[in-house]
Amino acid sequence: MTSAAYTAIGRSYSNFAGDSSLGRALVDKIADQNLDVIDYQKTMRQLGESLAVNLLPKIDKKSSEDVFIVCTVEDADYLARGIIDQLQKNGLGSRIKLMCLWNGKVRDEGISVSPILKQYKEQKRSDRVCFIIVKSIISGACVVKTNLTRAISDADPSQIFVVAPVLYQGAQQRLAEEFPKSISDRFEFFWFATDTQKQGENVLPGIGGSVYERLGLGDEHSKNKYIPELVKERRKNQFASA
Repeated sequence: MTSAAYTAIGRSYSNFAGDSSLGRALVDKIADQNLDVIDYQKTMRQLGESLAVNLLPKIDKKSSEDVFIVCTVEDADYLARGIIDQLQKNGLGSRIKLMCLWNGKVRDEGISVSPILKQYKEQKRSDRVCFIIVKSIISGACVVKTNLTRAISDADPSQIFVVAPVLYQGAQQRLAEEFPKSISDRFEFFWFATDTQKQGENVLPGIGGSVYERLGLGDEHSKNKYIPELVKERRKNQFASA
């Protein structure tokens, strides 16, 4: 885990987000509540590309392992696509696999769980893979825990990269505590900003509110009816090559 190296009012920045870096500019821009839907979508995709630039040196280019992008439905067309685009530009396209998950949310007496309602998962070539767990913001780590648990249920990852523009303070520790040390020791986090304040469930400044609504996907119920264009494209390509 890389420690924060830069500070600002209300948030701190990781070593991946230096004073003049694109990542820092983008993560501050995404928190702007005045961004319209199109600009928000564009910025989230750029954040994916910028995070992937920092991630790339950690991926073994000589390996033949699948690189599994594990994302939520709301992150697929923007943050995850940005990561995939950057990996493809650097010659990893043939190794990329996608796992997209539709998570619900159940709240009861202060406890929140995120059951998986459905999934799209591409066929892996072997049990040994590299996972890139993608989330627009990690706060309580409930969704990431659920999705990573599903992902590792039938695979033995050599590397587990947890990638998000923004983390709420303590997110890394909370996630690590949900897994045996043999799994959590493989975690490597890539993020730009850490925030320490909340208003209700929203992290401040975070990513500027509810990611579903900011991306134009509606509320929790509506976003789970959405089929990402990324999923449609990859399904079409899979059938075309069959």
